[in-house]
Amino acid sequence: MKKQLLLFAVSLCLLSCKKEVEKVATVDKKQEITVDTISTEKKNLSDFHIFDLYSMENAGKYSTFISLSDIYNDSLAIPEEIIQNQKTKTFAELKHFELTGIYREKLLKGTSLSETDTLFLYNYKDAQLQKFPIRDLKSVANLDLYTSEGEEIYNYYYMIGFELNQIESSEQSVMDKTNYSWAYFGKENPFSGEKMIPIHWKKVSRNQFPFPLKNDKSLENTYMAKFENLTYYIQDYKGEYGIYKRKLAVVKDNKVTFAKTFTTGEGAEFSPLNFINNNEYNDWQWTGKLFKNKPPVVFGFVSESFGCPCITFLDSSYPELYTDCDNRH
Repeated sequence: MKKQLLLFAVSLCLLSCKKEVEKVATVDKKQEITVDTISTEKKNLSDFHIFDLYSMENAGKYSTFISLSDIYNDSLAIPEEIIQNQKTKTFAELKHFELTGIYREKLLKGTSLSETDTLFLYNYKDAQLQKFPIRDLKSVANLDLYTSEGEEIYNYYYMIGFELNQIESSEQSVMDKTNYSWAYFGKENPFSGEKMIPIHWKKVSRNQFPFPLKNDKSLENTYMAKFENLTYYIQDYKGEYGIYKRKLAVVKDNKVTFAKTFTTGEGAEFSPLNFINNNEYNDWQWTGKLFKNKPPVVFGFVSESFGCPCITFLDSSYPELYTDCDNRH
């Protein structure tokens, strides 16, 4: 009787193991990929702000500007007389002006910054870091890019932030500073100092995607790329009007360690995949170790018209990090 019970228990165990194996997606006949447990506990990045940079033109001169309006909300951020007396001022006077005295103090207090903090500008393509003490920056107000001369102006039309004291005569020289760059304000540099690299996609067979794929008529092409000891996979899903969904899976040591689904919506569309279809530009998607003491990231999958770029950590315990780009439409 004991032998029969033992054999029955072993049979149940083997059956259970068999069911688990059936969930595993096979990349090839020699290799199996399993799925790591995905953490639901998220790190808190609410106080970690990465800013986009603007190239601003005023009176034929160009400057690098970082708007803090995404985190600075003050209805009295600019002098009241600017709005009250706007009809007596030229558009150039309204378009751009320095904030001094109590208005600079309000900006610093409202963003929890101090004169002793530093602006860190990081070019992730070339791994170049520039540092500027806040005390050396101008605090300024710029009219948003959609305001035209002659229309009535309100307080919330202004982008409030800091401007480098390096005025350039050409837009290209400022673009050299703002392209492939992000900004951070604080006491310590958060950037790793390592170059990011464009993700080099190549088309592969669909059965290489590490998750089981149902017989879905919307299934499109599958792509793969490598970064250090990680392998990235993309599975496209096509709808009536083109690709409507992209699934990303990241594999390390034969395990799926991260997965994410990208979708589009109003004002958002998928960026072209690097090195696919002979695109003119092959630097849409990037990957690498962007930040110190944090996991590698990817970004550049979706182009937003009404939102800001999203940085995705390849670790499910980290939330998406949306840059502060002061996107106004």
